[in-house]
Amino acid sequence: MTRALLLALSLTACLSVPEGPKQECKVASDCDTANGEVCDEGLCWGNPPEGTFAAVISPPSDRKDLVSKELSQVVISDAGWLGDLGLEVPVVFSGHLDALCTAPTICDRTKLSATITVTRASQFHGGPGFKAVVASESSPDGPTFEVALPRTNPTDASYIVTVVPDGRGESPSTGGVTAAQIVPPLHLELAALSSLTAQTITLGALDLASIDGQVMSSTGVGLPEHRIVALGHWEASAPATEVSTIDYTGSDGKFRIVLSKDLVGPVEIVAKPYKNPSLPTLHLFNVPSGSSTQRTLVQPAGLGNPTSVMFPVRGLVDGGGSVDPVRGARVRVTASIAPIMVGGVYATFSAEATTDDAGNASIDMLDGATIRDLYKLEVVPPVSSTVGTVFDRSVTLGPQANIMLPSRIALRGVVKDAQGELLSDVQVTARPSLRFTWSLEDKPQAFLSAIPTPSVLTPKSGEFVLFVDPTVAGVFGTYDLVFEPSAKSGAPSWSQGDIAIAQATDVLLPDVVLPDAARVHGMVTDASGLPVEGSEVKLFRIDPSLALCSEVSHAPDTCPIPAKLQGRGDSDDRGLVRLTLPR
Repeated sequence: MTRALLLALSLTACLSVPEGPKQECKVASDCDTANGEVCDEGLCWGNPPEGTFAAVISPPSDRKDLVSKELSQVVISDAGWLGDLGLEVPVVFSGHLDALCTAPTICDRTKLSATITVTRASQFHGGPGFKAVVASESSPDGPTFEVALPRTNPTDASYIVTVVPDGRGESPSTGGVTAAQIVPPLHLELAALSSLTAQTITLGALDLASIDGQVMSSTGVGLPEHRIVALGHWEASAPATEVSTIDYTGSDGKFRIVLSKDLVGPVEIVAKPYKNPSLPTLHLFNVPSGSSTQRTLVQPAGLGNPTSVMFPVRGLVDGGGSVDPVRGARVRVTASIAPIMVGGVYATFSAEATTDDAGNASIDMLDGATIRDLYKLEVVPPVSSTVGTVFDRSVTLGPQANIMLPSRIALRGVVKDAQGELLSDVQVTARPSLRFTWSLEDKPQAFLSAIPTPSVLTPKSGEFVLFVDPTVAGVFGTYDLVFEPSAKSGAPSWSQGDIAIAQATDVLLPDVVLPDAARVHGMVTDASGLPVEGSEVKLFRIDPSLALCSEVSHAPDTCPIPAKLQGRGDSDDRGLVRLTLPR
């Protein structure tokens, strides 16, 4: 059967979709033909929104002969046809892992297991990019791997391959020495112009830099039971990650770690206790990565002993005047001890617990003079709670007074469709906007990202109420509201961005009227032109503007503003995929 015939049959066949929108046309004149709409399957298709669109097409998981595909530009006809959504045959990157170790380490191939991650930057501005993660498999010839990749075109960015040896637990493995203790992670670039099979990835090398050292108490005694690793960068703009073997200190506190190759800049040594959570984690910064060195990490003096502190968390839980216990809140206590001299060891303490039915959380804290006045408190209540967060509040040892959580503000509104009818079964979610996030420094940014995202489903009245924190670290928030209607409504997904909180009072939004729906469709085919069932198609609107980056104080250097997802759909047994876009 030819592709043209398949297309013709698909467009003329009668389709019954019980969960879809109700019939809106019988003949072409029932649609907006002046703007290109056509009547098909009882619905009006076409008259797509303006803008530049891109797509990501993902094959079903059982089609190993196909690989996901990015389309950096999708042409949508006036009649709503998406054009070619053809998937491609993957190129294969496969082979086995080997290891090369420096004395006194002995490479044991039987323990050489790893996780291989392959990523590539998106081919369109703000797109999700490509990512594949596979685990090595055992074989008589050593660990093997196989990854299916989209073929690299001459203008495409290279793939980044990261191989992370297994066995990087917080405490030593009961099965003995692991791959992560033998060889460090590996980072390399790859161009997949064609299949690359029977490749050998060698972990470790004879000339890698190493760090030998010791973790000691303030009195010069070796500290056991610490996990040692180095954090660093293969790319200067990327977040710090583990870039060394790991080691666990014994009774003498000594350690040896081997660094990965091709690192950019110095590394940070981290010594984290894995049996005694009351001890601080030790950090030593600016350790050279290009040559072997020795370092000693000395625990600060005057830490004292652990003492249990009870934190009673309270708030106006029901929104009324009654102060009640807050159940299920995450309570976290941190402290940072700066080094006495430049280049010294930086110590951090962190412990957390969840409040019980009585609203209480018990945390062990050190009572020594060096740390007891440095503690900071964070509290995050359960998702959708009417009470809010506490961030970076100073706290002292001893009996604690009730910790009163502030009230959150309510974002209230009503959702209607383009015809002004109330919409039920719309999932409404409030997310901190990029403007809010990038107005904060690193620490409050991390705190904001850990606050659960509230979401509600609208009843028949179309009403929604979402409770959000008005401020974090003294910065008033802005939130994006995301509206996801049910398929049967026929309304498109929609987002309303940068809803500003000017003061700590409830916000009553004007009625949220979702835009008119533009229905578009296309056909997903394989490399032979045959339809593919169960593929997912996502359409993104590209906005190349980087204006926000200059309007906020803490945007990342790369300013990764994501493309906006406008619609998604799965292909049916004839390969047809149907999407609803906001017009």
